[in-house]
Amino acid sequence: MVITRRKKIDFSVAPSDSEAEGVEFNGRVSNLKSPPKRRKTNKSKQDDDDTAFNHRSSSPKGKGKAVSEQPQLIIRRAGRGGKLRDLMNMPVDIFAEVCFYLEPFDLRRLALTSKRMWDVLMTKESRSLWKRALDAVPDLPSCPRDLNEPQYVFLLFSSECNTTGCGSRGTRVDWYHRVRYCTLCHESEMTTSWILGTDVELRKQFDVDALYDVKHYFVSDPVMRRSRRQAGQTKDENNIRISTLKQATAEYAALSTRFDQVAWLDKLKEDRAYRISTGRAMLEWKSKQIADRSKDIEKVKQARFERYHSLTNSPYKEIIASPLIPVALPSIKIKLLELGWEEQDFPMQIKDFRDFVLKDQKLTTKIWQIILPKLERLLQTERAERLEREKNQRRVAREAVIQEFYQQLGQGTLKLPFKIYHYQSKWFFPNLEDLMELPSVKTIVEEDTETVTEDRWIEVAPDVRMFVLKWWRDSLAKFVTAMETGCSEVVGSDGVETEQTEGETQEDTEGAISLAIEALQDRLAYATSGFISGSAYYARVTWLFQQVQRQISSWSCNMDLIRQDLKPFDSQSKRLVIRMLMDLGFEEPETVRWTEVVKDTKEYLCRRCDERIAKYMDFGELIMHYLDANKWYNEVTDAIRTDPDKCYPSRTGNGELLRIINDHDWLSDDAAILRKDDEASRQAVLNSQVAAVQEWFTSLISDTGVADLPRREIRRGCTLCPAEYAPNPSTTMNIELHIRARHGKEPDLHTDTTRKKLSPDFPCPL
Repeated sequence: MVITRRKKIDFSVAPSDSEAEGVEFNGRVSNLKSPPKRRKTNKSKQDDDDTAFNHRSSSPKGKGKAVSEQPQLIIRRAGRGGKLRDLMNMPVDIFAEVCFYLEPFDLRRLALTSKRMWDVLMTKESRSLWKRALDAVPDLPSCPRDLNEPQYVFLLFSSECNTTGCGSRGTRVDWYHRVRYCTLCHESEMTTSWILGTDVELRKQFDVDALYDVKHYFVSDPVMRRSRRQAGQTKDENNIRISTLKQATAEYAALSTRFDQVAWLDKLKEDRAYRISTGRAMLEWKSKQIADRSKDIEKVKQARFERYHSLTNSPYKEIIASPLIPVALPSIKIKLLELGWEEQDFPMQIKDFRDFVLKDQKLTTKIWQIILPKLERLLQTERAERLEREKNQRRVAREAVIQEFYQQLGQGTLKLPFKIYHYQSKWFFPNLEDLMELPSVKTIVEEDTETVTEDRWIEVAPDVRMFVLKWWRDSLAKFVTAMETGCSEVVGSDGVETEQTEGETQEDTEGAISLAIEALQDRLAYATSGFISGSAYYARVTWLFQQVQRQISSWSCNMDLIRQDLKPFDSQSKRLVIRMLMDLGFEEPETVRWTEVVKDTKEYLCRRCDERIAKYMDFGELIMHYLDANKWYNEVTDAIRTDPDKCYPSRTGNGELLRIINDHDWLSDDAAILRKDDEASRQAVLNSQVAAVQEWFTSLISDTGVADLPRREIRRGCTLCPAEYAPNPSTTMNIELHIRARHGKEPDLHTDTTRKKLSPDFPCPL
């Protein structure tokens, strides 16, 4: 029989000396479940020098019976014992030595195993065991002064609800109030500042005057805000424990003087700062412990799948040493590799596969027989998909090599009048899909090899060269056909191409195709073989190779799209080009190439425009200038002839129509239509234009007496033109020149023009 002293821990801890007298922060409901009922024994009364360990009277005759101040002895009687009977019969010093090796939570679980263990461990003499267990935990913050060691262990390591009699899991932890509740108990035991301000029934339970003075000292937000941030939550929780707040308001209201209240609040403020600092320390440690535990579990799961059958050269030596994993047991990975599977076949991205292989349980023979058929089905699917992906990757690699060879061969085959860079040829040549239709190239693509060797490409190079030559010949032939027929579409509505031009031959030899390409390029290189590109609102004159070069530079060159965008010159445009070339001094304008007259500089001046406002243009812009002027004249005369009243609403009866002159007529007028100036002549013309504008402004200022007239320049419109065909509002000088050239009369600003705009908005000086 072993005789020990028993001093039971009281969990309703009295306030410490550092707290305000009569104030209990969290109500201190017992954090530990009461021990099982046992036979009544005489209990000793503990000295009152330690508030953390204070036992209560438990007289067999009731609470009113006096308790002896002398320590009582527990006599352990012999009889039938449980599994812990040997542990209870060993000497106390050996029992204490065994407890020194237990972790804090294991020590608490040991105390709950029996009534005798509870009596032994929940005594003041056993406090060293609890401290030793807590000190053995790495980086664990010291026990706060408002908790004893068993309460501290319960808060950090247990998952039970603090409410007595509640068997639910405590998932809501408040590190400021040192409590752990389940969801239901948390809703009943805790509240928030917002609820206190809106719930009238709840406020009736408190002294209202004291409530507003002390409630902010019990808000757990400074600690729990960091907890929510670590958990990725954004919901605001300013939790307040109701029981603690009730006791605090009652104590505060009981104070008689304002001096006592201020001193009490100062002490409360110090305690709050202490709780915030210790609560944050406990929260950080608990978060780190959870993260480390998750990593350890993941390592255990991975080790079940990886090679942990040998201690040597294993990345999981620490895990192997644990009792969770048998050392001699081969892993799932080793077993699968022995069955002929490869590591690339393991579909770790599939959840079902991970659930089978990454379980933290022992891999027995029976379990292996159960999961093997399921694993093989997943592995077969993954292997088939992997092989298909690898096959597609090899095909893409072969196509990339073929594309490289194809572009190099195409640049060497075509003799273009301009340079085409390697990165630009990708958009110029036919699509790779069209090339793949060749039988020889299709064979290379379908061969399941890593790449295409240069020798293999040389075997099919003649077929690819013929493919490029035929494509280029057919493309040029379509443009030549469009010029001859005057239509940009050379494919009928049924999708059948028109007959071959004389540039196309029935012979498909490389030499014959090359000769045909040269002939077609010569026919498209003449200055009279131009096209008009763009819409009716923005059109410009271009030539085929100029347009191709422009499209290649813009990273979007497609011969079919170019053919749809270009409209060939009509007979009138060709006559205009011939007339311009004759004015430039070419004796045979039909044979002049466009590269001889089309330059990057703007050096051509229209002879039909007044030199004071004429602009220098390049050859294509000058052609478009004359075409637009002739188009304007034709549209205006047709509109006046068709419906004169609509063009001139103010016209009365059968009055005489206003005169319209085609000042850019190159068909009936033999006068020169353009002039090519060198740099000196061009600069002289530009200087004269500036002087003419200055002279016009000077004369206008002298007539009106307004010195800042250039800032008040008037924008005028022409009333002699129909409204739909009138020029845009312009300066007075430009409108005057327009009336003289297009209407053949001296302008009258009051009757022939209208004031459209004044810039800036100042009164008109005229």
